Amino acid sequence: MKNLFFNFENIEKEIKKKNLSLKADCDSLFFAFLKKTNFSNQDKSSLIFFYKKLKKYNFDKIYKNYLSHPIRLAEMYGNIMSDVNILDIKFVLSHNIVENNFFNSFKNNLNMEQIKKIKILTIDRNKQKNEKYLKLYYNNIEKYSSKLLVFKALDKLDNALIGEKYLFNNYAINLLEKFILIRLKKHNTELYLYFVKLLNYAKRNII
Repeated sequence: MKNLFFNFENIEKEIKKKNLSLKADCDSLFFAFLKKTNFSNQDKSSLIFFYKKLKKYNFDKIYKNYLSHPIRLAEMYGNIMSDVNILDIKFVLSHNIVENNFFNSFKNNLNMEQIKKIKILTIDRNKQKNEKYLKLYYNNIEKYSSKLLVFKALDKLDNALIGEKYLFNNYAINLLEKFILIRLKKHNTELYLYFVKLLNYAKRNII
């Protein structure tokens, strides 16, 4: 399958790959991701089993081919962070189960640490434009670990690479600049600089 994973290439190319991934077969994308990893055959089998469990849920109610997003995230996270294991990947693949109302029926497939991270990441949509709440929300993510903050930034980046205007409205840009990038700069310079480049591109060509 054609490489549809993020690799810090120029903005237009990354936007194109992201949008092609939204039309790709998720199973093919998942196995392309697995092929790129160095996990043992036993670990790969465990991930396949986990992925098949996730597929039983209707993630496409969010948008078609939604699972392409966590699969791309898993590859991004594995490339950027060191010492990533299959527990990390399972967390990444299932990070949105609370918002999608699948948490209660799926939580038995997760350990306590994975559950804790998912709960920390789950935002209260009724407060998502309250700056005091957002400060506390992102402080809690960063306080838990720099890795979790980097993951949150990758989550935002993968969604932003859809490249649509609504993803770069005043609220979204303020959120990125005031709450994410200011923290990300301390933990991953390469990702921070790429995000700045994406924002500058959006301001010139999308907004």
